[in-house]
Amino acid sequence: MEVQEYDVVVVGCGISGISAAYHLSKNCPWAKFIVLERRSDLGGTWSLFKYPGIRSDSDMFTFGFGWRPWTNNKIISPKEQILEYLNGAVDDENLRQYIKFD
Repeated sequence: MEVQEYDVVVVGCGISGISAAYHLSKNCPWAKFIVLERRSDLGGTWSLFKYPGIRSDSDMFTFGFGWRPWTNNKIISPKEQILEYLNGAVDDENLRQYIKFD
């Protein structure tokens, strides 16, 4: 097994982990980092829980990333739209390369 060294290890690829990856990639381009996600999907709470009707309990304009404004018309959004937003943020900023799933 090859040992790899990182300057920063981010644990979890929910909202905070995605935000950390974004800020590290933009503000610390010299830093070698990885985001570890124990599951096969990003999104944290939003991809973990499956009960019917799950949605945000706060407005998405506050909840969203400062670097990627929430543009959907729904202020209180269902999890599917939140996951679409999170995946779009990761893909648009090319952050998936830093994430290790499972």
